[in-house]
Amino acid sequence: MDFGETAPLIPRSLRWKRPRYRVNRSIVLKSLTMTTSISVEELRELIRGGNHIVVIDARWSREKTPYASYTTAHIPLAVCCDPAMDLAGIPSREDGRNPLPEIDRVRDAVRRWGIQSDHLVIVYDAGDGLFASRAWWILRWAGLENVRVLAGGLAAWEREGNETAFGPGNLPHPGGAAVESGNMPIVGIEEVKNWPEHGVLVDARERRRFEGRTERVDLQAGHIPGAVNLAARDLQNERGEFLPVEALREKFASVGITQGVDVAVYSGSGLHSSLFIQAMEEAGLTGASLYVGGWSQWAGNPNLPIVRL
Repeated sequence: MDFGETAPLIPRSLRWKRPRYRVNRSIVLKSLTMTTSISVEELRELIRGGNHIVVIDARWSREKTPYASYTTAHIPLAVCCDPAMDLAGIPSREDGRNPLPEIDRVRDAVRRWGIQSDHLVIVYDAGDGLFASRAWWILRWAGLENVRVLAGGLAAWEREGNETAFGPGNLPHPGGAAVESGNMPIVGIEEVKNWPEHGVLVDARERRRFEGRTERVDLQAGHIPGAVNLAARDLQNERGEFLPVEALREKFASVGITQGVDVAVYSGSGLHSSLFIQAMEEAGLTGASLYVGGWSQWAGNPNLPIVRL
């Protein structure tokens, strides 16, 4: 994997240092118990307090490698995640663009990031939430329960005037948190075929892709028969933060979602659908299943039916 050019090593005397004063961790964490997200203010207080946290930079772009973005600027204490390497398996027509990673790959990443069983894990991306939500879902699937997404990502952190660090960061002690697959519900292509007969199948892509009017990345345009459409982007404001809980519940109810356990969600390749499931949990609707292969897998099979509007 090409990591691009790396920044020069920074003398230890110039590296960002953790402040030596502490805040009341119980007060900060109390506000996090019923949410999947964390605010910039809450994260800043946790960093200042020297608490047991791991911050993961999960940015991805076409212009830079994740490591190049990380070395240019990252939140203090953050470690680098390469979404293509750490959060997905090998893409194929049969499995889709972002299949599940091998659990050993996730285990290696958890060790590299220094995650212990008592750590609060905070993930962030550039700001739209897609890759942070994917990291949130993968870590939850792998058995890590205490995971939060920074609302608004790095853009929100910088917008509020917080400092960023640069360079390769500090190497954490190897993590020892237990990692096992299967801790978030998933469905495969055979289950999806019949899902609308007993539950709600949600297409979380934008409306034009659902209708089959445009398709930029996958082999066919359209959607899976029986699916309803609610774009994951409609669950956020312009800053990449989730709408208030009541507004989220209204959006979900508009497509027949009143609970989580009878819902399966797909998108093109598992990014927008992870964001959708995180939003459901944010609204207290837990238990939704992820169709990981998504439209990229379904559209790659010429024998499966598709619908265009």
